[in-house]
Amino acid sequence: MVQGLRKRLSPIKFRHMMPVAALLFVAFSTLFFHMARPRTILTPRGTFITVSGGRTRPSVIATAINLPALVLAVPLELAVFAGQPAMHPYHEAFRLVEFISLGVLFWFVIGRAMDDWIAWRQLRSGSRWRLLDCLIAALIALEASALAVQFSARFKWDQAQLWYLAGAIGWAVMGYAAFVFRIAQLRAYPRARGKTQAG
Repeated sequence: MVQGLRKRLSPIKFRHMMPVAALLFVAFSTLFFHMARPRTILTPRGTFITVSGGRTRPSVIATAINLPALVLAVPLELAVFAGQPAMHPYHEAFRLVEFISLGVLFWFVIGRAMDDWIAWRQLRSGSRWRLLDCLIAALIALEASALAVQFSARFKWDQAQLWYLAGAIGWAVMGYAAFVFRIAQLRAYPRARGKTQAG
């Protein structure tokens, strides 16, 4: 690649920024959740329960923000918690850390697609086609679409369902966009390479 063209590329690397942004978002959401003053309310049965200020649980936000990691998280949880993850007292904390860790892979792939798209728009032949990223983008799109349909069919007006549905729709859009770009990039790559060799 010519040095002058290399300088035209954006210095911003979304492949690094997006995983960090997702991590910080979950971290601040967790902090605000635990800083919220709990409220004590009286139930119809005459008992008192404590609620955490009406805020969404951090594990819900971590799951929604890193929703494609569900395909890896479910088998891992079943293996770690012997087939009954929801019954374990540390399941919520484990899910929080699990989705933050596994979600880095999917945010990195989406961020790299954005970086390659910027390079492709600027140089036409300056971005590399990646088969693995194309397959992961297709997986994200299909998984998020299926989850969006499932959440819509069972939708209830509570905060957790809203987070899950919004996460599924958002990831479906990003997955399809990344996949379509990779296909367009593959179709243009031989022509661009031929022009580069001819020049």
